[in-house]
Amino acid sequence: MDNNLQLTEAPAAEAAGVPAEATAPPQVTTVRQQTAEQLGFWRDQGKRAKKYWKLLLFIIPAALFTLVFSYIPMLGVLFAFKGPEFDLTKADVMWNLTHGSWTLTNFTHIFSDPSVGKAIANTLIINVIRLFLCFPLSILIAVMLSELKQQWLAKTVLIIITIPNFLSWAIVIGIWSGFLDPDFGILGKITGHIMADPNWFKPLVVFLSAWKGAGWGCILFYSAIMAIDKTYYESATLEGANKLQKMWYLTIPSILPTIALMLVLNISGMMAVGFEQVWTMMKVSSDLFDSQMTLDTYLYNISIIHQEDIPYATALGVANGLIALILMLVGNAITTKTLKRGLW
Repeated sequence: MDNNLQLTEAPAAEAAGVPAEATAPPQVTTVRQQTAEQLGFWRDQGKRAKKYWKLLLFIIPAALFTLVFSYIPMLGVLFAFKGPEFDLTKADVMWNLTHGSWTLTNFTHIFSDPSVGKAIANTLIINVIRLFLCFPLSILIAVMLSELKQQWLAKTVLIIITIPNFLSWAIVIGIWSGFLDPDFGILGKITGHIMADPNWFKPLVVFLSAWKGAGWGCILFYSAIMAIDKTYYESATLEGANKLQKMWYLTIPSILPTIALMLVLNISGMMAVGFEQVWTMMKVSSDLFDSQMTLDTYLYNISIIHQEDIPYATALGVANGLIALILMLVGNAITTKTLKRGLW
């Protein structure tokens, strides 16, 4: 009876000039509002697409590139769950995905593989040293350049120290191999052949990373410093602050958001040293392949060169990606807690 009454009241109310939403039940009104909002949202998006259709033409190639080279290859992640029936001689990817058993033994094998433990240890040691030396070095260079009175000189120095970033690792390592050559190198007569010494491998990786990337890494910090309002420095000067105090109490706090962002990105990349650099340096001596291998080189060795176990290599790559995700979340939590800044 009540339902019939509600159905008959709505047309009567509309005839009297009262909107139907005013007499409808609250649940019906909420659904109507949500539907209207959704329709309005998509209507607005359609209008924007028609208005900016020329800009969408630039997005389509990038979207297709990302789909083909980033998302479709993710089907290969399923190889990590395939058993020993995986047939490398089969060129058909779908055949390997649809045939054979599914298992988690590839992931459990990671914990019993001594080579993985050695590779993880070398990777973490190098990246921890990088984090504590190379990362502050970029900030220090940016602060020092910002203190120069002649901006043209600061920009010139910034360009010069950024040039090595545009050189490939093959060229960089070739240059330093020549410098450190014990027979003909300028520095090699003093240092000896340290490029082939396993004890010097990690320090050289960190040094070359700083030499090649410190200038490029300080660009973002330098830009953030240049964006600080100069009246703050004038007020600090009137208060009697010296350069060191202005740097510590004004410059560094002002660029904390940039520092937090770059710190999180550096922490999330702790499981990757850089394949091009390490692999090229290892070619100097065969002794380095076993003692100084990292996760990058180990994965390349078992998956591309020897092709020993593709499902196991895929599982190791998946585990590496998950660890990187966890590190990013932990790094963001640390910077949010300590620096009050984070990615989100």
